[in-house]
Amino acid sequence: MKCRVAGAILLFLATAAAAGEIRGTCDVRFLGTSTLHDFSGTVRSRPFAAPLSKDAAGKQVLPSVEVEFPVAEMKTGNDSRDGKMREMFESDRHPVIRAVARDVEADKARERMRMDPGEKIPLEVTLAIRGVERKVQATAGNWKEDGDRVAFDVEFPVSLGEFGLKAPTVFGFIRVGDRVVVKGTLALTVQGTH
Repeated sequence: MKCRVAGAILLFLATAAAAGEIRGTCDVRFLGTSTLHDFSGTVRSRPFAAPLSKDAAGKQVLPSVEVEFPVAEMKTGNDSRDGKMREMFESDRHPVIRAVARDVEADKARERMRMDPGEKIPLEVTLAIRGVERKVQATAGNWKEDGDRVAFDVEFPVSLGEFGLKAPTVFGFIRVGDRVVVKGTLALTVQGTH
């Protein structure tokens, strides 16, 4: 019995080491419009980690990657606009925006982007904003790889209304547009993929 338990533990550890994990951050730039002028802002995710596993064919798969963005750290370069944005997100009650991707075929995505770095591949992301979850269709591309470090870009549109958010207004007539374009660059380190 002890040998079987020890063997199972060794098999689990060997599988975990072979599969590994990713660690990373995501720098985001968001682009919005208003009746006065367009604007942009930035935010960096909290550091995150996600396990890599292998499917039946031995290909690497990311079962789930969750990335959190602190609302209080979203900046547009205008303190008044930033304050209204935090109010809109109710940052005191909902301090983070979450983006989750599930069942990502990591090897497949990697091969497609390596073969054609300009290719944009589809990626479904579940976005959670102020307690509301919606699936958004993103694209990923611009793959860069250097040893165990990887970077690539993601992009997707977000409708504020779909998340129950009311776009801020200034003086009653300057209104932020409903659609915001989100562009992110993920910087990842892949560990333990022997």
